[in-house]
Amino acid sequence: MALEYTNIFDAITEDGAEASELQTRSDLMIAIRDIVNAKGWDQKQAAAAMGITQPRVSDLVNGRIEKFSIDKLMACLYKIGFRFKPQFENGQLSMSVQSVAQKQNHAAMA
Repeated sequence: MALEYTNIFDAITEDGAEASELQTRSDLMIAIRDIVNAKGWDQKQAAAAMGITQPRVSDLVNGRIEKFSIDKLMACLYKIGFRFKPQFENGQLSMSVQSVAQKQNHAAMA
């Protein structure tokens, strides 16, 4: 008998809300890692851009999911130029990603 999951985190918890939260944190971490890589930043540059320490960047890019809340990941994402904008219209929930203007000058890191 094969087990099938649409969310890998369903395999480690019976709580659907917890599995969803773990998946969201994982997705955010992957997106942030991909943005850091696309910008060509080393961990020190990424840490400066996100306002966290280099060891925390190491935790993030190495997938140490237990070390990050959704709130912290959303703050990191915002600091590197992006935010999510949920919209509920006509009974449908959608999510868009917006670029945000940076108040800090990250030109040296680009």
